[in-house]
Amino acid sequence: MAKAATSKKQKKSVTKYLRVHVPFQSPELKDPKLVSETLLDCIKTGDLEAFRDVLASHLMSTNKMALAKKAGIARRTIYDILDPKKKFNPELSTVSAVIRALAA
Repeated sequence: MAKAATSKKQKKSVTKYLRVHVPFQSPELKDPKLVSETLLDCIKTGDLEAFRDVLASHLMSTNKMALAKKAGIARRTIYDILDPKKKFNPELSTVSAVIRALAA
């Protein structure tokens, strides 16, 4: 069986069309003590949407798996918090575990 002929001409790279992904760069979002204080303020005022926004922003800027292990909650729970299509109604044990993990 004869070898298949291959083209010697190289194709141009498409990397010039790719965009660079820049994650959240804010140092405030990466500070776990500041985030935990902000989450507690959201709980005191009863603002569940602000709680979700602050927590989601923090999770986007940090390692989600590390927080899940530290808090002792499932990784799927972390990703459910980030999903805007899902209803956000966490249990008190989940909220306390996340805040405790951030404060530690």
